[in-house]
Amino acid sequence: MKIGIISDTHDQVDKIKKAIKLFKKEKVVVVYHLGDICSPFTLSLFKELPCSVKIVFGNNDADIFRHLNVKPGNVEFFDSFYVDELNNKKIALIHGINEEIVNALFEIRNYDILLRGHTHIAEIKKNEKTLLINPGGLIGPLDNFKHWTKPSVAIYDFEKDKAQIIKI
Repeated sequence: MKIGIISDTHDQVDKIKKAIKLFKKEKVVVVYHLGDICSPFTLSLFKELPCSVKIVFGNNDADIFRHLNVKPGNVEFFDSFYVDELNNKKIALIHGINEEIVNALFEIRNYDILLRGHTHIAEIKKNEKTLLINPGGLIGPLDNFKHWTKPSVAIYDFEKDKAQIIKI
């Protein structure tokens, strides 16, 4: 069983379509979006997925009510933090604006998997209990933000207990 992890899509339609194609190919059972969809019009792209899409809001999802009104049937929205349980794993989702909160969630070891976004920097790290996955973002490096990684998403495979960053 696999899950798809995506964040900071920022209206990047072509890259969202590539991510959806990848998630379909990998037969993910759920896609977790970690915020910063930006414009609600991109939500309709996710209806192509044959699985649920669970989304926490980010700091660039300004018109929350429009997001809620245009979402396709397979999309669920949660506030800025959400905990899910899948395949006997406790999975926490947060956009990750506040690094101290993200670090505390990682260090407290209450979750098997901690999914975070916001930084646009793909990262996988693990402590004794918690696997932290940041899939990066879909914009890629900009002149003022050269530290951002190339556009990417992540997939976590429960059977292998392994996460991987995939460039889009």
